[in-house]
Amino acid sequence: MKKDIKSFFAFFIGIIVLASCSKNEYESDGAVSPVIYMSYVKALHNGDDVILAKEKLMGATQIAGVVISDRSSGNFNDNELVVQNTSRNKISGIVFKFTDNNTSINYGDSVKIDIENCVLYRENGSMKIKGDGLSFAKVNKVASDKVIAPRIVSLTQLYSDFFNYENTLVEVANIAFPDLVGGELYSGDVKMGEEASVLIYLSTKSTANFAQKSLPLLASFRGIPTYYNATSNYYNTAKLLFKMRNEEDAFNETGAAYANFPEDFELAAASAKASYVMPATNDMVAFKTGTWRIYQGIIGDVVNVDKFNPTGKQAIRLKDQLTESAYIEMNFDLSSGASKVTFSYGVPALGAITPSTFDLEYSQDGGTTWKKVGNSITYAAKDAKLAIFNVNVSGPVRFRINKLGLGPNTSSVDNGYLNIDDFKVYQNVN
Repeated sequence: MKKDIKSFFAFFIGIIVLASCSKNEYESDGAVSPVIYMSYVKALHNGDDVILAKEKLMGATQIAGVVISDRSSGNFNDNELVVQNTSRNKISGIVFKFTDNNTSINYGDSVKIDIENCVLYRENGSMKIKGDGLSFAKVNKVASDKVIAPRIVSLTQLYSDFFNYENTLVEVANIAFPDLVGGELYSGDVKMGEEASVLIYLSTKSTANFAQKSLPLLASFRGIPTYYNATSNYYNTAKLLFKMRNEEDAFNETGAAYANFPEDFELAAASAKASYVMPATNDMVAFKTGTWRIYQGIIGDVVNVDKFNPTGKQAIRLKDQLTESAYIEMNFDLSSGASKVTFSYGVPALGAITPSTFDLEYSQDGGTTWKKVGNSITYAAKDAKLAIFNVNVSGPVRFRINKLGLGPNTSSVDNGYLNIDDFKVYQNVN
């Protein structure tokens, strides 16, 4: 009999322990809170859609958290909110998909959302909650202007643990874009970082109010990691996206290339500048970036002679053996200064490979006066080479290449032809 009584008490105590392990953490004084923590809800999903009945939520009917998406930026769907919550030292985030559009809930609002009998599911890889009756009337705004500190991670850390960062606010520093040619816009998906095996894409909707701004070469970013699978709802085969909340989520920028740069000098036909001096047009030629003055130069399009890029068919060829300078010069200003200038240069194969000497110069008074950038370049080789000039110019600016007029070739003077192609200018964000 005593043994039976001991067994009964052991069983009873076990039941109490099990019950205590499944308590809703928001319970107080024995009352069950209507609020359930987000990480518990997310853990209910094992691949299949989950009906969020009270019985599965320990009697709760709501989720609380802070909105981390920004409806004003246009980078998120009008009928969705991304909400982040911290409970039991675990940070979690979920996308809420409503039946109507958001007109009043802002980034930084602390909210409680009624989720009873809604559905926890994955849509194109991203974890979401939806429901036939889930309208914005189910959102109770508790407070505003809550500051959420992002978790600071490296891009590699984010990639290796993407599941646990999904739909939460993170920050990554010093991100480059290796696939940029120059002048690309935010709109679309662009691979982040230079490590080939880390495939995370900065994703910007075409409706975002910063979509048509130029991407920086290098910057730090805050944003929300999320999955996107175009062909199914599985997250483990989805593309890894990083979505900025708004334009301010890009900072510590190094200037992006100006739109339409690099200038490849392909728009105008070679016949538009077939003579080294054309006084009737003041040596002006219109290209995709604007009008350039080509003094003592032509558009060179001779295969195996002029050094143009492999995908092009022509470059600028400046005259040899002059006693005056030859120029390729912008006849327009760039409004946001310059942080860097790059271009391709080489020696046309017109007889002997004879070097020449040239300078990069800039003007901030509409071309009246010019200042030299860095050191002069003298070059004689078969293959074209890339010139890189780091500059720090603020305000309107234009550039030119000044091929020095050193005179005829002699035993002590080298003054050959010069090809210029792919001229690129980067903005100054300081």
